[in-house]
Amino acid sequence: MWFLLLFIHLSSVYSRHVGEILCRQCGATLTRQSELINVTGVDKSLLAYEYDFPLTGKMTKVHVLSNPEGNKFHVFGAKTAHLHFHGTPQSTATWYPGYKWTVCLCKQCNKHLGWYFEVEKRTALDTITDKKNFVGLVLENVISADYVDTLPKTPDF
Repeated sequence: MWFLLLFIHLSSVYSRHVGEILCRQCGATLTRQSELINVTGVDKSLLAYEYDFPLTGKMTKVHVLSNPEGNKFHVFGAKTAHLHFHGTPQSTATWYPGYKWTVCLCKQCNKHLGWYFEVEKRTALDTITDKKNFVGLVLENVISADYVDTLPKTPDF
């Protein structure tokens, strides 16, 4: 009987994580596959290159971008994510013209995970072109829960 209960518990834990994207540092859930988007409108002069990357079973466009300090980031887009916004929105040095950005941190461990990009000024053209706010997540700072479930677990002695 206890084996059946353990199996049911483990099955529910596993299915809860399918398609989720987690903070690589602490494992907090950030977003899921259904929220991923391929962001357009990047400033081509700031784009080193871009590539498609399979993330949680979905091919996702990744932009490789540098900030003014020369730090390089591999950034992909999501409609929403469970993050803490840090600071005030900035319009300077944006990778996406027409958007201002705010630094995003993990709500659990405060690791820098990306930026929230919001449309700077709403105009009639924004509704026609369907310009929407999005989160740019740093690929190196996240991990797919699908992948985490395949990692060996060490005993907790």
